[in-house]
Amino acid sequence: MIPTGSKKNILIVDKDAVLLKTFVGLLKSQGGFIKVLSAQSGPEALDILKREPVHIVITGISLPEIDGFELLTLITRGYPEIRVIMMTHNASPMLRAKIKQTPAAFHVDPTVDMSMLTKRIFTELQIDYGGQIRGLSLSSFLQMVKMEGHSCTLHVSGKGKTGYLHLTDGELIAASHGPLKGEAAAIQILSWDNVEIDIDYTKKDLKREIEKPFMALLLESGRMTDEIMGGRPDLRKHERFECLVAIDYDISDLTYQCFLRDISLGGAYIETEQAIEVGQQIILTLNSPEQKQSTIKARVARKDKKGIGVKFDDLDEMQKKVIEELSKGIFRSSHASE
Repeated sequence: MIPTGSKKNILIVDKDAVLLKTFVGLLKSQGGFIKVLSAQSGPEALDILKREPVHIVITGISLPEIDGFELLTLITRGYPEIRVIMMTHNASPMLRAKIKQTPAAFHVDPTVDMSMLTKRIFTELQIDYGGQIRGLSLSSFLQMVKMEGHSCTLHVSGKGKTGYLHLTDGELIAASHGPLKGEAAAIQILSWDNVEIDIDYTKKDLKREIEKPFMALLLESGRMTDEIMGGRPDLRKHERFECLVAIDYDISDLTYQCFLRDISLGGAYIETEQAIEVGQQIILTLNSPEQKQSTIKARVARKDKKGIGVKFDDLDEMQKKVIEELSKGIFRSSHASE
């Protein structure tokens, strides 16, 4: 997860100055949580990496002096923590397979869907994109807003529930959820998990309804969650971890990009816009935090408007290890930012 209050650096590498300027402008327009750097060649990009901490590199294949694949190799060797997005137009299955061999890299065709490119970038960074927060816990985001001193209204939604949190200069002053107002509404909303947060920076003249400090509200919402879960039987055989991780899946030799929202040793839920039927088989490509890669066969068990729930086929020990390492990485990341 992102350290609260910190910016993330993105480096874009492309020999086309016009395209480079377009991408830089596009990403800069997405919000104030990123810094965009640019280079027109591989050596220039490597020089920047020596001077600046970079979290994602976006590069084309055709570059002067060294090509995109050589740049990818050098980045992987020297900076294994950096994610690399390879931009290509109409990439062949062989080219996509070559990119997929490097767990730290993935392919995007910007001509097909520009929104997918920006969505995937900000998913990797786990930060605000387009006025919406996903993959970052509500409590972590509220702490970020507090440190930055922002004034805004948050529309929080998840699993059919909606609520509003109003902040002034970083302080939570009012909340509403159905008939609930003030502290009661805030405690309910803070207990939700796997939420989406839409941000409205329009100034509103609201009276203070909440006097309790944020941490006191958070502790109370945690107790409420513990009481609810303590009164329920265990409905799942395997512990499930919520997340927001960009992954690929294959159907009939076609590769699609999607977003992993939760995972366990039994199955997962992924967001996807593709029309997939219940009972259909797909193949997921997963990468653990240790950069181990595994393909897992799964069958669609349910579907809704946003995505599909899949059940994994029998897993071998390597596949189980990748899922367990991915789950541990999600668990560590979420607790590091609380």
